[in-house]
Amino acid sequence: MDLIQFEELINYLVDQGVQAMKNNTEETDFQIDYVGIFTKSDEEFEDMMKLTQKLGDKIDIGTAKTGTTFKLAKTIKTNAGPVEYVKIRKPDPTRPQRGGPDFKINNYNKFKEKYLQKSGNFTLMIRKDYEMIELKGVDVLVYLPSKITDSRSAED
Repeated sequence: MDLIQFEELINYLVDQGVQAMKNNTEETDFQIDYVGIFTKSDEEFEDMMKLTQKLGDKIDIGTAKTGTTFKLAKTIKTNAGPVEYVKIRKPDPTRPQRGGPDFKINNYNKFKEKYLQKSGNFTLMIRKDYEMIELKGVDVLVYLPSKITDSRSAED
């Protein structure tokens, strides 16, 4: 994978996440915070790790058991804002989707109250220091955390 393909994948995941939000909510005021890429093989994982190591620094936000998170030296522009954080996730047969974008929303509690019980597409996930809502999209799992990446230590 080269840089252009990597940026195209990030944009694809963000666009799929935006589409899932449009299909399931009336929200328009959200911005990308973080993108997880779900690799499909050990070879793809290693390939993406080599590329991403050239693009930024590894950071530890408590995600080491499922993959590696990077803070990119240069953000990637998307339709939902710039992507600064990317996680390369190890292959996992329970994750058939291509990735998981996280979105920042202005009022998490209001969003949760309005949408969590609205359809079967939303799931509440409780973590040690925060919680998040998972939304199932076509080829993504969208995450809406109660805390943004800089202020949390994710377990997922």
